[in-house]
Amino acid sequence: MLDRAANPRRPSRRAVLKGGVLGAGALAVGVTLPRFAGAAGGADGVVHIGASLPLTGPYEKVSRICKDAFDFWTRTYDGKMVVAGRERAVKWTIYDDENNASRAAQLTEKLISDDKVDLIVGTYGTDTVLAQGAIVRKHGHVFVQSGASSIRVDEELGGHTAFTANGRVGTYCTGAMDFLASRTPKPKKLGLVIMDDPVYHEIGQGVKDKCKQHGIDVVTEVVLPMNVQDLRPTALKLRGAGQLDIIYNTGWDVICIKLAEEMSAIGVNPKAFVGGHLTTSPAVKDTLGPKMQGIIGSTVWLPQFKYRDEKHASAQEFADRFKATYGYMPTYQAAFSYILPYIYQQALREADPQDPFNPKTLRERLSRLDLKDTIWGPVSFDERGRIRRDSAPAVQWTGDPVAAAIVAPADMAETAGVYPKPAW
Repeated sequence: MLDRAANPRRPSRRAVLKGGVLGAGALAVGVTLPRFAGAAGGADGVVHIGASLPLTGPYEKVSRICKDAFDFWTRTYDGKMVVAGRERAVKWTIYDDENNASRAAQLTEKLISDDKVDLIVGTYGTDTVLAQGAIVRKHGHVFVQSGASSIRVDEELGGHTAFTANGRVGTYCTGAMDFLASRTPKPKKLGLVIMDDPVYHEIGQGVKDKCKQHGIDVVTEVVLPMNVQDLRPTALKLRGAGQLDIIYNTGWDVICIKLAEEMSAIGVNPKAFVGGHLTTSPAVKDTLGPKMQGIIGSTVWLPQFKYRDEKHASAQEFADRFKATYGYMPTYQAAFSYILPYIYQQALREADPQDPFNPKTLRERLSRLDLKDTIWGPVSFDERGRIRRDSAPAVQWTGDPVAAAIVAPADMAETAGVYPKPAW
């Protein structure tokens, strides 16, 4: 997640909640992009994109990254999208759904019924995406999302309403667990920390499935409420389980930080600590500092991945330009948010100029999409609207200064990795 100090540009809460459209090429969250303002020549010359994000609440920092990525895509394409062979000015309306499913549904209804948006991009979080999708489905529309990787999206919305540009969350552990299972001596005991939410239980089940595959025993499992603040009892329970080879955290960056701090404080030293899918968030490194040594994480995107698109010769170039614009290196949330309007752009280039946003034809175009080169990697969708790509590479934090390098899978590895990790 983005450290708040790294991005001081922050609209007022009133501006965010008001969410009025500020003009073509502008993000309607209290931030105007003057270079694009007033570019529209009329309703038929505009692509109106709508969204909500949890801009306040526990996902506030992640949402800022997503919003910046929408902004960055808009800037990269000079505030325009080619639709049916014709350039149209882009304008955004973005509301704050506060990570509240009911509010996400209400705001999606407003976007469709009142704001008359042409396209909707998904919010962040499983429950809010599902609530948003229910309204999109009610209106017979379709949307592209990457903020919820749960299999529940496929079950409830896949194949007719939602196109999901992110792999299944249950496979996030694949790279880390395959890497650890190949170490010598092979790890035998694992402690699992699961946040009490369906998506985190899916991650946990993926870990347990991998343990079964590799002959690793899950000797203790701690399930934590989503609003947990004190991780000392969890660290004590892990210590009480005896010497663990692996401790796997399914939670987000704050949980990773607090768990590492508490384990360090009371002397819980596993041979491997998997911090989860957000170890690359700047706040983790900034807070833990040298305690990052040896921590393993899973990630669905890094600047060193061999990806490119029509505007960037490499993912690293994308990351460097993003940092130059916003003052911080983009995390995977930036890449998967940038890709959403990009996917629409590719699907709509050759649309019917008489009815370019027709839901039926848009659904067909998204279903047939086969993009080889994007900043997010290859993009095509299966029959349930899920991107045809699963699992997440593993990174490990080592060196001085500490930095992340890919350790698995083997064909992507930048380093052999370290096992056991150094003591805290």
